[in-house]
Amino acid sequence: PTPANEQVRVWWPDELYPPEGDPAHNVLEDQFKSFAQTYTTVELEVRRKRTTGLGGILATLRTASPVAPGALPDLTLMRRADMITAANEGLIVPLDDWVPEDVAESNLLPGVRSLGEINGVLYGVPYTLNVTHSAYRPAAFSAPPASFADVLNAGTPYLFPAGATPVSFTALLQYRAAGGRLVDESGAAMLDREPLLRVLTYYAEGAATGVFNPALVGYTRYDDYWNQFVTGDSNLIGVDTVTFLRRRSSVPSALPVSIPTPDGAPITALDGWMWVVTTHNPEHRQRANVFLAWMMRIGGQSLFTESFGVLPSQTRALRLWDDRSYADFAQDLLTTAVLVPESQRNSSAALALQEAIIAVLEGVAPDEAAESVLVRFE
Repeated sequence: PTPANEQVRVWWPDELYPPEGDPAHNVLEDQFKSFAQTYTTVELEVRRKRTTGLGGILATLRTASPVAPGALPDLTLMRRADMITAANEGLIVPLDDWVPEDVAESNLLPGVRSLGEINGVLYGVPYTLNVTHSAYRPAAFSAPPASFADVLNAGTPYLFPAGATPVSFTALLQYRAAGGRLVDESGAAMLDREPLLRVLTYYAEGAATGVFNPALVGYTRYDDYWNQFVTGDSNLIGVDTVTFLRRRSSVPSALPVSIPTPDGAPITALDGWMWVVTTHNPEHRQRANVFLAWMMRIGGQSLFTESFGVLPSQTRALRLWDDRSYADFAQDLLTTAVLVPESQRNSSAALALQEAIIAVLEGVAPDEAAESVLVRFE
């Protein structure tokens, strides 16, 4: 007799599910279909879920775990911040002794495994990645604008989400690149005077010459000002992988470059979607493992990520991209990625940094803006 179908239940976040009609939609659906055709004794159920809020993945895991464990998925995709929360609340299981070796170790891009780790324990297998950088029109610059001086000398308005909460990633990375810390050795919140002043002075000089405008404080997402890049009101903007790859056809000459730093050394922030496991049942975990290995196949991951406009987590998948120029740029940039702990990003130091940046953009002198926040950490 044929064995009864055994189910593997997967939750897939809306944000990562391509709309119908999008080429990536067909790529993904084909991967699900071919899995079902290959593993005929496994019944695959993929359910789309909201990323955040009521009915979102994390919220549903919380409410269903105690009352309806049978309704939970075996596998789901989560962002790092949600993964940390879910791990702390015991909603997902550690993967160290479970993940296939080739997936966990040898093939992930450099530095990417840490995205799925909490205190050295693997809780998530990185699947897709998103990095922060800039985009520029080469015609407006004699060389790629990598340093503070390059941006100030070019004189073209630079747009970025200065109003992002709790802190602008652009400003936070620039402060880090200048040598600034958000916590001291004991873990207490702090800001370093010299790095802070260096960043604030850059924004003050740019604000004085029209490179920066107080209107930046109204931007919270990379999408907010893309049209100004299209029309040529600006030739240099802050973006991330998703925004750049999905929208650049409207500015065909645009090239990626790292965000400007004091000395031009590249830096980026890394985020992405991780596969996490919620089931403790060994048989369910075995089937989840089979599906995970299927979704992490090099060719499939490469095809889906390139068609959808996100980065794959595996080196060989990125090497298969047709878009060699962005793939090479991203691979180099990933080696400079920093993981800013969520606790630091939401700390009083990060909020103070954001407050000082906004003050300078609105016309306050750098030393005055610095003093008004540094005094809190004395």
